[in-house]
Amino acid sequence: MNEQEQLMDNLLNVDLEIIDVVRELHQGNWESDSHKKQVGDLLQIRDEMVQKLTAAAGANAQCDCGHDHHHE
Repeated sequence: MNEQEQLMDNLLNVDLEIIDVVRELHQGNWESDSHKKQVGDLLQIRDEMVQKLTAAAGANAQCDCGHDHHHE
């Protein structure tokens, strides 16, 4: 698995964790400050992963198909 695939896999896992925590918050009538903080932390981690993924995709403007996918 290359770095980009690993980032996408990690991103999916963080998304699933965010969903689980938001469900717990919803079930608790949005009362848990620790869950709210956890969602904020997870969203920050997710944003950083998206930036890394975007940077990796920008650095690799060609895929295996042979076409240049770089857009300026």
